[in-house]
Amino acid sequence: MNFISRIKKNMNFKIRNFPRVNFYILILSLTFSCNSEVNINSINKNQLNKETSLYLKQHSENPINWQRWSNSIFDVSQELDKLLVISIGYSSCHWCHVMEEETFTNDSIAKVMNDNFINIKVDREENPDVDQAYMTASQLMTGMGGWPLNVITLPDGSPIYAGTYHSTSQWDDILKRIIRLKKDNYDGLKEIAKNVKNGVTDVNTIQKQEKLSEFSTDFLKNNIEEWMKKWDTDFGGDLAQQKFVSPSKYLFLLNYGKVYNDKKVLSHVKNTLDIIASSGLNDFIEGGFYRYTVDNEWKIPHFEKMLYDQAQMISLFSMAYKVYGDQLYKDIVDKTIAFLNLKMSSNNDLYYAAMDADTDGEEGKYYSFTKDELEIISKNTDFSVFTSYYNIDIKKPWENDRYLLLPKKADDELKDLIQIWESNIIKLKEKRTKPRIDDKIIVSWNSLAIVGLIDAFEALQNNDYLVQAKSMFEELKDNSFRKNKLIHTYKENQFQEGVLEDYAYLSKASMRLFQATGDESYFDFSKNITDNALELFDDDQSDLLRYSNNNELFTKVISLDDGVIPSPNSIIAEQLFNIGHIIFDDEYLNLSDKMVSSVQDIIDGNINSYSVWANNILNRVEPFFEIAVIGPNAKSITDDITNYFTPNTIVVQSKIE
Repeated sequence: MNFISRIKKNMNFKIRNFPRVNFYILILSLTFSCNSEVNINSINKNQLNKETSLYLKQHSENPINWQRWSNSIFDVSQELDKLLVISIGYSSCHWCHVMEEETFTNDSIAKVMNDNFINIKVDREENPDVDQAYMTASQLMTGMGGWPLNVITLPDGSPIYAGTYHSTSQWDDILKRIIRLKKDNYDGLKEIAKNVKNGVTDVNTIQKQEKLSEFSTDFLKNNIEEWMKKWDTDFGGDLAQQKFVSPSKYLFLLNYGKVYNDKKVLSHVKNTLDIIASSGLNDFIEGGFYRYTVDNEWKIPHFEKMLYDQAQMISLFSMAYKVYGDQLYKDIVDKTIAFLNLKMSSNNDLYYAAMDADTDGEEGKYYSFTKDELEIISKNTDFSVFTSYYNIDIKKPWENDRYLLLPKKADDELKDLIQIWESNIIKLKEKRTKPRIDDKIIVSWNSLAIVGLIDAFEALQNNDYLVQAKSMFEELKDNSFRKNKLIHTYKENQFQEGVLEDYAYLSKASMRLFQATGDESYFDFSKNITDNALELFDDDQSDLLRYSNNNELFTKVISLDDGVIPSPNSIIAEQLFNIGHIIFDDEYLNLSDKMVSSVQDIIDGNINSYSVWANNILNRVEPFFEIAVIGPNAKSITDDITNYFTPNTIVVQSKIE
């Protein structure tokens, strides 16, 4: 019986209490990897010139004998009883560039590393499971994390030291201390590694729940009240020295605010988005958003642009446009999509991963201006009006005697002047070195972009965005599988095995296409790939899913937090919930309930870091509506419905009568 038949049989759409049903999972044994094998001979030479990763290639001329990540490295390191240096970063990371130029090109540092360690460079965007495992270790050992992430491990990969950026002298001192400790107190290092490994294992161990949690409105209400204490009422967002958006936070708050008609919540979201729209985070000339700002007022950005940020900001401002009807939000959505299409689009209509923060060896040089350039931009206009509009204090340059432009909200009186100034800015930037593009294709991030395009289609009623989303999806479907398994990233003939986020986000993208088009093939694909994720990433200790199938890591990884990108577990829980409602299948609903029950105690008191999980709870404590539109006019009626903001609702359509 297909989903339409089931819908017709259940046309009353009552909110139901679903019984618990056992669900049996088949474990697939098929594995594959494109990682090159590492042997004793290969470790005596820098091997990164063979790689397609822009980040790894940036280190290919270092005098250090860098190897790429491969599980086979541990066979060699344990045979030789050599410690490992595992250095993790990504191509658009400013401080990764700095450490590469200052420290990893140093011949004396290279000699110490080559003589005493096996040295591994990891592109975190290619190997996110490796990054997550060692980032967890760093946070446990030091209370902090970041990139570049530099970890020293025992020959089996268990961490004994973790840190981020180091100057040449600092890194030299650390290496030599570890070398002495290995010689004088190897057992002590092994005890450190044992304790760290146990701590990381504990973080990634979530026990199965004996019974389902009781979900209540009080749980959400109390957590929202606690979260409000962390809100920055002056500058928007949460109180922090550095400001990240984390769009899923505000998508949840929009849902919560509308469901409960909470004006304080909706006002905070509006204030935050208004500030972000005209902040240093938003590239007002070329479009797109930078990764974060280094200050609490959203003024000074860290200039790299990531695909996952653009994708989620499109979704956020699309939903906000539905709620508030602010034309500025619509303009931001259009401009962000235009930026992606112009600057980050590949030959196969997918999007590249990232744009660098640096040009000509300087962070933000492409986006900042000297005093002489300010005078060129403002030529033949009132300089004081110009500096006032762009919030420029000539006595206080940003750095290196360069200035950032932070435009105020435009008014009609300045419209003609703004056009002149922006035209002059564009002319200046056309002569500059362009930021490097990391041209790898990441399946999960492109899936987020598809979701963003569909959200934009529904909010703005621009059919071009739906057409583009469908085209991107077909490209992913055709090129993102090897041996019937999803991959994570690919470039030329190299690829990396898929992780849970690839399955979760692509499943959501396909589900959203099903909702937007009524084409059941999208639903079938979404359901199948969700089923695959359940089979591939099953964790026998919990009701959640492992992040990857890499059993050679020193720990398994269970990704829970909804940070700058959502937890793949929270998205899978959401997908199971949607699938269960669409086909009226209690098994899927029961699995989703188990997943959400597993984390309720974990997220209590820190719901701002688990906003997609919070939305999963919202779907349970308040009525969840199923709307099916059937008939020859299903598409146009559905488009009218989804043009409005309707939380706690799933809308499906079919022309079949």
